[in-house]
Amino acid sequence: MTTCVIVRDGRGERSARLWLVVVVGAVLAGLGVALAVVLLLRPDLLRLGRETAAVGEPVATRFGTFSVTTWRTTFVPDTQGPPSTAQHNGTRGSDQLQVWVRLTNTRDGRGVAYAPAQFRLAGGTGSRPRSPDGSTLESSRLPRGASIDGQLWFDLARGERLTGTRWLEYVGPGGSRVRVALEQAPAPSPSHGHQP
Repeated sequence: MTTCVIVRDGRGERSARLWLVVVVGAVLAGLGVALAVVLLLRPDLLRLGRETAAVGEPVATRFGTFSVTTWRTTFVPDTQGPPSTAQHNGTRGSDQLQVWVRLTNTRDGRGVAYAPAQFRLAGGTGSRPRSPDGSTLESSRLPRGASIDGQLWFDLARGERLTGTRWLEYVGPGGSRVRVALEQAPAPSPSHGHQP
């Protein structure tokens, strides 16, 4: 009867562990390269959820970009009804917050649906987000390779002042939200022609 004795010197186990480390490292490197390529092609994936941007700053979306190009408050005279002295003098009307927006579709081949209802004004003291009172945008589809500029307006209550920060919120397809801060510019100090 012959007895066989197997002697392990540990070289096989070390070789197997080394091979496992190499395979795991290669898989992780491959995943890293794949993630980098995806983020290079779709940078908007880093900005999902609530994002706050500044006026004039295009924000990447799933379909392309969204931006608020400018905004202002202005008095809009009332021109409805029979002529009156107040109409003629422009003393009857309402104050409005007017916001200009741009949507650009660079990715979605099916086109991107948009509507004024996707925009809301948020912020202020204790106010709830509100839909625009009017818009030059109408519900439609934006084909790939196209962009559209539009205006939204929000009627302000008589004597309402824009205190604090307000945001224009855009809810894109799929529910992702972008908020653009409508910062109130500091009022210029009165000048009386004197130099300090």
